[in-house]
Amino acid sequence: MQASSTVIDNCLIDDFRFMSIDRFIPKEIVHKARTNLGVNISYQKAWRVKEHTVNILHGDTVGSYALIPRFFDKLVESNPGTSTALEMDDSGHFKFCFMAFGASIEG
Repeated sequence: MQASSTVIDNCLIDDFRFMSIDRFIPKEIVHKARTNLGVNISYQKAWRVKEHTVNILHGDTVGSYALIPRFFDKLVESNPGTSTALEMDDSGHFKFCFMAFGASIEG
């Protein structure tokens, strides 16, 4: 039996919704597809299921990084004394970020 990664994802998404992200690995997806759906899938297909499910449950990573500056602005605005920093490389790609809440800084 053949099934697309999207079909498998739609059938298994509720199983993954409450699963810890560190357990959300292709090997586990292969196992769940076999036991829950009776379908044998390749590791590559399981990887595509994982990518699709993570995007559905947690959002696109590129879009998430784009939200950091706005999040930091709101954080500083609503938490007096809070310190934030966002570092990008020369090509504008995310390098690192830092935040410390004002209450933690003051002790």
